[in-house]
Amino acid sequence: MKKLSNLISNAFGIDFSVSELDDRTGLPRYLSSGREIYVGRSEETSMLIVRLQEPVDSRVLSREQTVYENIFRMPVAFLFDTLNKSYRTAYVKHHIPFILVPTQVYLPFLGILFSRKFSGESLKSRKMLTPNAQLVLLFMIFNEKKEYAKQLLSEKLGLDPVYVTRATKELADHGLLEERKVGRNSFVYRTMAAKDLFELSKPFLADPVHEVIHVRKEKAVESMPFAADEALSHLGMLNPPEISVRACYRKNDVIKALKEVEDPAWEEPWTVCSIQLWNYDPELLKADAAVDIISLYCSLRDSHDARVSGEIERLLEEYEWLS
Repeated sequence: MKKLSNLISNAFGIDFSVSELDDRTGLPRYLSSGREIYVGRSEETSMLIVRLQEPVDSRVLSREQTVYENIFRMPVAFLFDTLNKSYRTAYVKHHIPFILVPTQVYLPFLGILFSRKFSGESLKSRKMLTPNAQLVLLFMIFNEKKEYAKQLLSEKLGLDPVYVTRATKELADHGLLEERKVGRNSFVYRTMAAKDLFELSKPFLADPVHEVIHVRKEKAVESMPFAADEALSHLGMLNPPEISVRACYRKNDVIKALKEVEDPAWEEPWTVCSIQLWNYDPELLKADAAVDIISLYCSLRDSHDARVSGEIERLLEEYEWLS
């Protein structure tokens, strides 16, 4: 139970305890006999954890999930020692929470709860994905092809093969992607639909913005993708901000040639531009003229503006995710 507590605690950055369920009153015998049942608790929530000796058809497990939740009035997750790819994919598709010791945790109800709860310093203090790992993950989410050779990833993302290997190992350790080797070739692949992978990765996604500068508006700036509130105005229904907001990789040489403005408040709004310097290249993921929807979410999720947070949530809900 300590191993299980540590697995969930590390995955979500919370203090989580697990103890055996003492009272099984009202539970049908077929859902109780021969099964280990635990209760997991944190300051924010409780959940039922049911250990199964072997995987069950997702339709059957979904019905069992409903029975457990109706009796105990808390979400339930199913615990496995082994689980093959087809079962994992089916459970994620049907939103059945599961825990695979010691590698993977799929608890969408916790991911949503804690990604909304943690903000500011508490979110930054958690072990977030490194920029290269996040870039690889988002590339895998946004591309229809579910498997890539690491060498091809290196070429498409402009990353040294060593950095790609480190990034994919980090993602595999988080249970977000999986790796396999065929002869001398190494591959990385996702085992679930893009939206489900996004939900699973939410607690680990980092704000891509390293810093923000203000510069004179010129041709080089206008070719950069829209970011922040201005991206929302192009993707959604918000009015654009007075000062244009763009995104650029912080190591891009074009930054050195821009004329920085110390105080944009003293300038005419249409003559200056706000530049977000990102930890990875937004051009690699951009959607038309704006930055990608997930990076945009990561940069805005701490916003205290209800209009902004509401609009980004609406855009995510309506986004046409890949299967």
